[in-house]
Amino acid sequence: MMKKAVRYLESNQSYILFLFIFSWVLTLKNKIGIANSWDDYVFHPDTPFWIFIKATLIFVFIDFIKRKTEKRISETSPSLWTYVKFFGISFIAYLIVENVFGIIISLSFDTISRNYGTSHQITYKVFSQIVDFLIFGGLSLAYLYSKDNTSYKRRISEFEISNSKSKIQQLKAQLNPHFLFNNLNVLDQLIEEDQEQASNFLSQFSELYRYVIKKADKELTTLQEELAFTQNYFELMEKRYQGYYHLTVQEDLKESTIIVPPFCIQVLIENAIVHNLGTSSNPVNISISTENGLKVSNNKIEKNQHKKGNGVALKNLSEQFQLLTNSSISIQDTQDNFTVILPFIKMNKND
Repeated sequence: MMKKAVRYLESNQSYILFLFIFSWVLTLKNKIGIANSWDDYVFHPDTPFWIFIKATLIFVFIDFIKRKTEKRISETSPSLWTYVKFFGISFIAYLIVENVFGIIISLSFDTISRNYGTSHQITYKVFSQIVDFLIFGGLSLAYLYSKDNTSYKRRISEFEISNSKSKIQQLKAQLNPHFLFNNLNVLDQLIEEDQEQASNFLSQFSELYRYVIKKADKELTTLQEELAFTQNYFELMEKRYQGYYHLTVQEDLKESTIIVPPFCIQVLIENAIVHNLGTSSNPVNISISTENGLKVSNNKIEKNQHKKGNGVALKNLSEQFQLLTNSSISIQDTQDNFTVILPFIKMNKND
């Protein structure tokens, strides 16, 4: 029981400290107001403590009524009207409990006539109780509403983050088969043309796929790792399409501390290779640079038979960045060039 009380006080220590300070300020204000001059001013050090105890009890009382009442309410978010109900129920219950308790104490010490002897005494006591409750109860209710509202917003934020992570994993799960399917098609072609080259391709491809499996459950990776994976992938493609595709990477990117989703650049390189037909005399030139984000561009030499469903990878990539940065990728598709700009991911407000 004591441990629960200590934990309860610790969880609300900032508000209880506020009540303590407010009790002193309120006492000083009342004492100064009563005195006609500084010579008449009399201060009793125990007075603020009694006001503080009453304020704390009102807070605990309201919180207790709130907890008991809200169990019967199925609301998922804090409603101001619900808190007004808490206040009304607590107000009536507080007046009943304090007066019943006061009468019992008076009966025990035989002071009924002194404490409840006249209508003036009764009116003054009830009026004082009402004022005390309106002041401290109102402050307590505002504090509890703010506390619950903050907690609700935090839970919503945590849910949205969790939901975003789940969606990102689903999108990546769609990209992995896409990567596997396209490269198995290349392997199938190589088997018909050159079995030895197909064997080498399969060996290097298995190494790349180990990276895919390793990063499958990761939301982010360094640009250096992604570029290394991309270049290894491109070298694998060069074995199949010798001199048909060229890749240029901006030099300072290799030392960059930029964070990116795994496979985001490789997908764009793969997209350029799959949907453009380069030749040794007219190759597809792919470049990776920075321009208001990570820029991946290539000249267009489209195949006569355009591959269907080529927007799936780009759509998934765009959704990933939307979830991670609240910004979609930028696609610039002209007659001669195709460019995708990936927004930078900021890890914190100072990035």
